[in-house]
Amino acid sequence: MSRTARILIIIGSLSLLTATQLSALGFHALQLEPAAKESWGWANQLQFYQSLGLVLLGIVATRIGDSWLLVAAGALIVAGLLLFSGSIYLQTTGIVPGAGAIAPLGGGSFMLAWLLVAAAVFRAAR
Repeated sequence: MSRTARILIIIGSLSLLTATQLSALGFHALQLEPAAKESWGWANQLQFYQSLGLVLLGIVATRIGDSWLLVAAGALIVAGLLLFSGSIYLQTTGIVPGAGAIAPLGGGSFMLAWLLVAAAVFRAAR
């Protein structure tokens, strides 16, 4: 298994662990208003999806080889997790009021990442 594949799978797995912990925290421990609880849930759901995506990228890297496009996509997904989910977590807990304003940058990072994955797979097929 390549270094890129290992790193992507490890980061994705650790993010899935964190998402599971944050899900339990949001459900059992935090006393959030309904709107904040909904925001927390959405941030958590996206963290799960994108973390699974990182694991998938690792698997793709084992099939098509290391590619700078896959590395860049993985970096963008990690940035998206921090910007999107992280900012919503910080805002809903009141740690950083208004932090959710940067969430769209994370969403854009996710979108660009998946475009790069498509480009990497297209390029590998040629």
